[in-house]
Amino acid sequence: MPRRMSTRILLVVVLLAACDRSAEPEAAPATPPATSQLPVPEPTANKPPLAPAADMFTSADGLVAAPRPSGDGWECVEQTASEPGNEATLIKCRHTDSERFFFLMAKDYAVPADQVRSAEELAAHVFPTTYQKLFQSHEVRESKAVDHAGKPAYELRIEAVHASMGPIRKHERVITQGNHVFVLSAEGKPEVFDGEAAAIAAWFSGARFKNLP
Repeated sequence: MPRRMSTRILLVVVLLAACDRSAEPEAAPATPPATSQLPVPEPTANKPPLAPAADMFTSADGLVAAPRPSGDGWECVEQTASEPGNEATLIKCRHTDSERFFFLMAKDYAVPADQVRSAEELAAHVFPTTYQKLFQSHEVRESKAVDHAGKPAYELRIEAVHASMGPIRKHERVITQGNHVFVLSAEGKPEVFDGEAAAIAAWFSGARFKNLP
């Protein structure tokens, strides 16, 4: 083969090889990163399972909702009032065994404009009047300002004596906005109350009110 022809063939082969880059594997990096610098994924088997979403008990009008207590032996009910200016929605979950008297309550009620009070005023001056009617005696063991879902609130812890139930322990939180009052309560016999600490914490932290955005 003439030398000029062989040179041309060689040049064509080189050009074809240069154009067809898709068939070539990518070049490895000159210095691969150290394996100690790469994140090591945690084995899936060692990860704790995701907590199940709370089973919410919600009023039919959608205004009040709170986590339904887990386990058997609970009954959840609701009550509403529709009198203009005094509308109210209440949900309550309670033990069905009357010997284990205990309940959790969440309430949204409206008041006339001339009865609007701050959460602290209600807790410190208005609610005690109700306690006097409910109990033979009561003592406020703690009262303080707290936060509820980013809103200012006020709460009380009470030891009381009921005419038929005997000693009662109560934890109550009140939040206000406009002419609406929002109340969370846990109440029961002291030994039952203390045993339901997890349900109380979930109720108070998880309760939601549609009128309290």
